[in-house]
Amino acid sequence: MSRTFSVPLLAASLLTACTTTGDTPPAGAQVSIPFVTGGQIRTFAPDRDGSGVFIQNARRDWFHVRFFTRCNELPFAFRIGFQTFGNSSTLSRGDTIIAGRDRCRISSIVRSDPPPSRRQRRQQEQQGEPEQPQPQPTPQGA
Repeated sequence: MSRTFSVPLLAASLLTACTTTGDTPPAGAQVSIPFVTGGQIRTFAPDRDGSGVFIQNARRDWFHVRFFTRCNELPFAFRIGFQTFGNSSTLSRGDTIIAGRDRCRISSIVRSDPPPSRRQRRQQEQQGEPEQPQPQPTPQGA
């Protein structure tokens, strides 16, 4: 009797595990941005202090990229370039974003919500809160 009970229970637990894991990594997890060298980046929005940049890919997914050091020319850049390791088409940790004469080495890439609007940034500055990216929740079963 215990054998017939354990097999359906095992099957149900495996089915649940398969439906909860998806292609989307959990919020706050390190990710890579594919196809950056093929023109698959729609837009970017730098942080005010040059510590990071929000990047939107062609699928309209937002990512927040942080650097090891400040990227001083990034807030004033009209365009950015990417230097990937081994001429790969995927942007990942350790690669470089070029803004003007600055070469900014990437320390982390995470999925995020869109960058804050000007109004939201003004409110954060008035309240003394630093600009923080909001991790994007992962859809279950996607």
